[in-house]
Amino acid sequence: MAPKDTDKPVELMAETEQNKGDSKDKKKSKKSNDAAPAIVDTENAMSEEDRELKERLETCVSTLINEGNEASVTVPIRLKALDVIVTELRSATSSMTSVPKPLKFLRPKFEVLKEHYGSIGGDEGTDLGDKELLFLRARLGDVLAVLAMTLGKHDERESLKFKLKGTRDYETLAKLGDNAAAADNNLGSWGHEFVRSLAGEIGQEYNARVIAGADPEEDEPFQDLLGMVDVIVPFNVSHNAEAEAIDLLIEVQRLKKILELDSIDQNNYRRVCLYLIKTADFMSDPDDYEEVLESAYEIFRKQKQYYDALR
Repeated sequence: MAPKDTDKPVELMAETEQNKGDSKDKKKSKKSNDAAPAIVDTENAMSEEDRELKERLETCVSTLINEGNEASVTVPIRLKALDVIVTELRSATSSMTSVPKPLKFLRPKFEVLKEHYGSIGGDEGTDLGDKELLFLRARLGDVLAVLAMTLGKHDERESLKFKLKGTRDYETLAKLGDNAAAADNNLGSWGHEFVRSLAGEIGQEYNARVIAGADPEEDEPFQDLLGMVDVIVPFNVSHNAEAEAIDLLIEVQRLKKILELDSIDQNNYRRVCLYLIKTADFMSDPDDYEEVLESAYEIFRKQKQYYDALR
């Protein structure tokens, strides 16, 4: 006859289930312990070179805004700190395949720099008698324009806003006779991606002004924008970005300016004209269609390509 005592099997089953539960808990604990170092490694993945760059930029920002309100931190010292930031940004943005490290490291300082910029002499470009301080504000405006390319509010066109303010300060420096400082106003030195981003915001600002009531036939309401267009278009043409140059001119309704460019020569006129001819197919307005084809005709004629001009 089979034994009637069933307590031991039940007890063994209970122990087995408990052991399984303990084993699962151990595995979970082990997984979480294994995952913890991965998180730490990710946080500490910054190389020694990157860490030095981050600390150097943070120190320069602290000196630039004179965080400690020290009397010994004069404008020339603050300018030297700004020079380091400008050099790092220019070298990093000259060829952007990803977000440059200086931009990443300066991201937490963007609002601080904006606040400091607003505290330098008010809003007008002519209210500073100190040339060095005016130059500092102009260069800081350039830095903020570059940072706003990725950090600014897109709808407010902050990148363009800071660049226009900086340009006014450079123009004031030129009027004061400081041509060396004014010569630092070089859009191309910040790289092609910045120029492209700025061109997009110029088109948006132009349309906003037209909607607000500005007459597109007059240059006066768009003088600041057109001044920047006159710099961007030759830069794009000379860097094999003829299509972007044409798009910007069409956006601001000043396509005829392309006929004034000395940078269109025997090496690139075919690309320019081909893009103009293809673009004409997308012009809904008859006057715009005629203007685009006439521009291509004039360029062919200037290059003595009479057969192509008469096609």
